[in-house]
Amino acid sequence: MTPAPIAHDAASVETAEALSCDVAVIGSGIAGLSVVLNLPAHLRVALITKSALGESNTRYAQGGLAAPVGADDDPALHLRDTLAAGAGLVDEAAARVLVSEAREAVTWLIASGTRFDERIDAAGSPDSADYAARYDLAREAAHSRRRVLHSGDATGAEIERALVEAARARPGTRILERALALDLIVRAGACIGVELWREGRRVRVLAARGVVLANGGAGQLWLRTSNPSGATGDGIALAWRAGTALADLEFAQFHPTVLMPPAGAGQPFLISEAVRGEGAYLRNMAGERFMPRYHADAELAPRDVVARAILREMLAGGSPAAFLDLRHLDADEVYRRFPTISAACRAAALDLATDLIPVAPAAHYYMGGVAVDAWARTTVPGLYAVGEVACTGVHGANRLASNSLLEGLVFGRRAARLIREGDDPARRWPTAPTLPGATLALAGVVMPTVDPSLAMDEAARDAVRHFMWARVSLLRDAEGLARAQNELRALAGAHPTDPETANMLFLAQAVSAAALARHESRGGHFRTDYPEHDPLLDGRHSLVAGQSTATAASVLEEGAVYATR
Repeated sequence: MTPAPIAHDAASVETAEALSCDVAVIGSGIAGLSVVLNLPAHLRVALITKSALGESNTRYAQGGLAAPVGADDDPALHLRDTLAAGAGLVDEAAARVLVSEAREAVTWLIASGTRFDERIDAAGSPDSADYAARYDLAREAAHSRRRVLHSGDATGAEIERALVEAARARPGTRILERALALDLIVRAGACIGVELWREGRRVRVLAARGVVLANGGAGQLWLRTSNPSGATGDGIALAWRAGTALADLEFAQFHPTVLMPPAGAGQPFLISEAVRGEGAYLRNMAGERFMPRYHADAELAPRDVVARAILREMLAGGSPAAFLDLRHLDADEVYRRFPTISAACRAAALDLATDLIPVAPAAHYYMGGVAVDAWARTTVPGLYAVGEVACTGVHGANRLASNSLLEGLVFGRRAARLIREGDDPARRWPTAPTLPGATLALAGVVMPTVDPSLAMDEAARDAVRHFMWARVSLLRDAEGLARAQNELRALAGAHPTDPETANMLFLAQAVSAAALARHESRGGHFRTDYPEHDPLLDGRHSLVAGQSTATAASVLEEGAVYATR
């Protein structure tokens, strides 16, 4: 069955309010804000966010930002750790860009107002670039060095604070809050803008120099997630409908340690990997420290290994959780280093330093996304993607802890540089994904009918989350994946729904199809019917061609005059 585009009322496209700008940036986390703040002041920018400015996945990032800035560290070591964690699927060229531009990007971030924790014995002036002497660098799982810059255990919130303040002060920036992107506007094969739903009406934003997707991941596809409510995969669905290639949709990272409070004692809450980096143990229901049985690095093994180990111990012991144990660590230091996590535990009637803390895996970070090159360009001219919505290839099958904030920062700055410099004949726009691999046809995907005026379809969302958690999460097999596809298709065709739910329904079907097609286990993708990794698939990505059918949002008159700001 050929997927149909989301239906729009043609009259509404013609009568929608129209705004014009040079660059439209959809999303306001570290990636989108890095684009905005690295563009020259004379360019008019529309900064679009479907919630309030400052509400993004970046805000919830606890652990920190990895960068090879320590005295005993360098980009080569950071690259080695990134490649090892990515389980044979990291694009090395993109990863080299990430680590080689890290120090310069961090310098810019600090100059933009971000405050990282300093060492008690910090040396040098406040403007010193000797990061090893000045900053308290943490270590997280699969890192061979202490290289994680942090602001307590609320690093993302501090970065978001600084960049939002800077964005508000930037001249020529129009901030459109509570504006939901409905579709990208494509003319003659190029992206020239985006159609929004804002305050009960359609708004078209026309962008002369390009549109940047920076609207995050898809954690809300799963029943248990560390992500905020807005992580519904919007950018990936928008890009596909506009004809853009996607990559590695089967790879979702499940964070091993999300707080599972006693019933009625609070909400699930991410407990940063930095807790294990500072020496916490994992114990099962019997009180046994079990991670040394699964990996030589024990609690600091890659995230996919730790998450599946916890799940196996839970299943073996009939327990709803495993337990983090910090009782052997200095209590005062625990409270000082992890104030936000300590407060969340207290809200659940738990003490981080003296109690066993119940934890279980939950969907956390999406490695797949919109296929881009090293300059954040998609396969549709005029359309860029940065941050979690994009698939640069730097994370491979399993993201190295704290590389995500760095990726958004580095590639956001690179996208801004390319837009700033304009077209360069030496940089040909990619007509196909630069990531090597096989292209998967999304046969049988059912697109729901969409009505943006409808309220959030909670029943459909709840069904998606349950289907995905039961059949497309930490442990997968052909029977469960095929069943999930059938359930999701039936749900998608049942009745009209709101745009975000429609995006979830599309992406859930696509994830299931990609997972069914990869006959191996690698990183965040584990098949019980194909439990070993296939060396013939090393470096081979799963690619999805964009939808070839033009959406109604592409129907624009040539030579039309649009309102200026």
